Amino acid sequence: MIRTALILVRPLLRAVDWTPLAWTWLASAAVIVTAALTRGAVVSCDAVVLSRLSAGAMGATAGFALVDPMAYSALATPVPRWLRMWLRTALAAGAALAGWGTNLALIAVFLPQGSPLLAGDLALEAATCVLTGLSGAAVAVRLRPRHGRSAALTGAAAQFALLTITLFLSAELWLWPLQDDPQWPVAHRLWLVLLPLPVACLALANGNRSSLGFFRCGPYARTTSSLLA
Repeated sequence: MIRTALILVRPLLRAVDWTPLAWTWLASAAVIVTAALTRGAVVSCDAVVLSRLSAGAMGATAGFALVDPMAYSALATPVPRWLRMWLRTALAAGAALAGWGTNLALIAVFLPQGSPLLAGDLALEAATCVLTGLSGAAVAVRLRPRHGRSAALTGAAAQFALLTITLFLSAELWLWPLQDDPQWPVAHRLWLVLLPLPVACLALANGNRSSLGFFRCGPYARTTSSLLA
């Protein structure tokens, strides 16, 4: 199976639509540069906000990499769907986090010398945002594989809905403090607790048919292909 996965990487890199992620990365970088040139530098509080905006945007567009236009015609191939989807997920997550990382490096360039930037905690936020966007898209693509990009948009909408809900949490559960806020360490313990949730959702959406009871109503539940077994 590992050999099959390695063989699939090159064709998947060509098959995946990287355009949404690329444009999002460019737009995020442009916002960072514009903010820096407008204010002369990026202060720490702005750096955190810009990092979070970049993470949310990259997570929302990463789901487009999960859209497989050949989903139905590929059912006759000997490659299981779960393997193809996990490879797409890994490639999309890697590209999205790499794009976010370059944006964070760009932010650091414009920070005044000596300004703190807790990159590890921000990376935890970014990973959770990206995986949340991917999990929403994975569920939408699983249930509506024929809908293509609209399924990925559904995943993006789900991600932004969940992130919006977090803005109304109480002070004890507030996930978006600034670096000098005493809530910062508590918030990032919460982020650590939340991180496995989108991973579990991805495991359900990308898993085999027997482990997906609530997905049995979807189109893939009606196929007898051994690829879903």
